[in-house]
Amino acid sequence: MDFSVELLHSTEKKLNAEISRLMKAVKVSTVSDLNSNTLGKLQKAPSNDFLNAFVALLESNMSLCKAAASSIDEMKSKVLDTQNQLIHRQQDELAKVKDTVQTEMKSWADVARKNDKQNRQLTAKSVKEAVKAVSEEEERSKNIIVYGVTDEEETETDWEGVLNIDKASETVKSICEVTDCLNVEVQSCSRIGQWKSDKIRPIKVQLRTSSDVDLLLRRACKLKSSKEFSGVYLAPDRTPEQRAARNKLVLQMKEFILKDSSKHYFIRDDKVRYTDKK
Repeated sequence: MDFSVELLHSTEKKLNAEISRLMKAVKVSTVSDLNSNTLGKLQKAPSNDFLNAFVALLESNMSLCKAAASSIDEMKSKVLDTQNQLIHRQQDELAKVKDTVQTEMKSWADVARKNDKQNRQLTAKSVKEAVKAVSEEEERSKNIIVYGVTDEEETETDWEGVLNIDKASETVKSICEVTDCLNVEVQSCSRIGQWKSDKIRPIKVQLRTSSDVDLLLRRACKLKSSKEFSGVYLAPDRTPEQRAARNKLVLQMKEFILKDSSKHYFIRDDKVRYTDKK
């Protein structure tokens, strides 16, 4: 048996229905009134009927509990894998920052020894730019871009294109429910660009952590099976350079598909990869 919240609710309703039927049969108003005295009023045939019904529900519930335990173990394994990936990613980012700072500081030290004022000013600028780039990358890592959500013309009270946070949060909340990311927290939302009648502007959503972004992106494939969000897709907040590189990979992937459509192509780690179609 596969575990699902819907199945859990269904089992709960069946159990409550049987309890209500039993209470009605022995003419009591609360569950606490069900005891040996009140149950003794039942005839043998009705008693067997209720007993069989409760045994069937018990067996079903046991199977459901086993399935739930299996799902929890699987989720724990996935969470551990995600934590390890995030740790490695943070270590890589920290190493990059360290290398950048060390390189720039070495350059600064070399210039200082030469006492070259002009070069010293240039190196100071490059250090500031490196720190700024790292800070911007950190901010982008908490953002996610949502494409395909119906756009509305801006009003005078919404001239900056900022969405009503409650409405935007509800949209993203619905997306999180479909993708099983219920603990993701939305910090802010805004449309990107000016409104045009023939285009749908993407939404930039800032989440609480970069971990929330990673989780939502990994589960975004579930949107395809949703009637409401089948035309919506998610992407990380990329720089113009990253977007240009991504577009090249997409074009390359399309060429591969035209040459050989028997395989499933996808982009991972800045490369076009493929697997055999099932």
